[in-house]
Amino acid sequence: MSLKRATTTVLAAAVLALLGAVPAHADTRTDVRDLAAANLHKQTCSTNSLGGTGFMDSCRMQWAWCADFVRWVWGNRNLNVDRLTAAAGSFYLYGQQKGTLHTDPGYVPQVGDAVVFNYQGNGYADHVGMVDTVNADGTIRTINGNWGNGGPGSTSVQFGSGPGRVGQYLAGQQISAFVSPVGLSEPGKPVTPRLGVRFGDSSAQVKEGNLFEGWTNVYGGGAVKSEVHGDMVGVLTSAGDLFVKQGNLYQQWVHQASGVKDFALESAAGRIAVLRTDGTVAVKEGGLQGGWVEETNNAKEVELSGDYIAVVDNNGAVFAKQGNLYAGWVNELGGGADVEVDASTGRIAVVRNDGSLTVKEGGLYGAWVEQTSGVKQVDLSGDYLGVVFTDGLASVKQGNLYAGWINQLPGAAKIEVDAPTGRVGVLRGDGSLAVKDGGPYGSWVEQTSGVGDFQLTNY
Repeated sequence: MSLKRATTTVLAAAVLALLGAVPAHADTRTDVRDLAAANLHKQTCSTNSLGGTGFMDSCRMQWAWCADFVRWVWGNRNLNVDRLTAAAGSFYLYGQQKGTLHTDPGYVPQVGDAVVFNYQGNGYADHVGMVDTVNADGTIRTINGNWGNGGPGSTSVQFGSGPGRVGQYLAGQQISAFVSPVGLSEPGKPVTPRLGVRFGDSSAQVKEGNLFEGWTNVYGGGAVKSEVHGDMVGVLTSAGDLFVKQGNLYQQWVHQASGVKDFALESAAGRIAVLRTDGTVAVKEGGLQGGWVEETNNAKEVELSGDYIAVVDNNGAVFAKQGNLYAGWVNELGGGADVEVDASTGRIAVVRNDGSLTVKEGGLYGAWVEQTSGVKQVDLSGDYLGVVFTDGLASVKQGNLYAGWINQLPGAAKIEVDAPTGRVGVLRGDGSLAVKDGGPYGSWVEQTSGVGDFQLTNY
């Protein structure tokens, strides 16, 4: 049998499906192997060994489903599948983010590891399988979804055998990496926070790690907006072209869309949203190689967080949706000037045209809690809520929505908060940027001057 190329170029729909019964304990590598093997020879729409149809979206979408098979196996063995999508290359990015990526030719693969073939950067790979057997002579046997000749509807779950080290060729394709799942015996490495800035000279720069690290220039000039989210970096040019890279800071830029006036990134869900100059909004998931899904029109703002999408239309109506890209919109309220969403807490915050701020938690149908008045900008992250008042005072609250405000800095133009890292950043009206670690009571570290915009981000 030949290895079916599992391309990642057609990802036009949400990647949501029931994973089936998840065990209450951490599974072993043998459990993972046995579940995969129980589905040997099953096809795109076969009844799987847990009683469902196909593997994730393999039947509904009829796309190349190698990645769907491996993440179905991992997910049903109680392993962490956060940020994995139907794109084969998402396993490579998962390994980078979780600290379980193995690109050393000396690495000896283990049962249950994903095998990524022909990784080309920016979340694109040709195929992903899973290690079933590791032999003493250095060869391995893999188990693969979407294996064989013909289209996705005629391929099946099959074994493949061959050399088993990074750089070697198995069934005609080169092994780029092995990726271990999180949730077995290997702890994931701590994530590395990023701080992104767009300077007044329209260059975009990023630093990784602590606040005293150096800046990396990722875009030399011509950016009217930049954004950093997790391992995604995006820049919007004055001509309306959106470029995004994913992975380390030295990846190549990939052109995403033209005619864009604003955009948003969500790395954990692999989503990119664009607001075009004509007011239409489109969102893709599956990373840079995904396909666009048209969402709405007449919009002036779009925001992403997890599986949340929110927009403000030109009449000030705020709409939000949760789930896949085809979910229905929920009309939240009117008179909106700015919206922020945080899927981890189910919070939605809206600054109204009159400067009043209201926030809800508990998801799209939660109850609004009036917070304060005289607000010009808001940011959400976890249980952090940051605002800039019309008089330039930056303030934060932490905890429930009835907690008190903790004043941060005067003269502010923008505030960003990041609860996972305990960071708060304030861009002052004079273009200087100050960031603190340790939460609202941490100590400020002056970062730089001449800043036009900035973002705090974690994975």
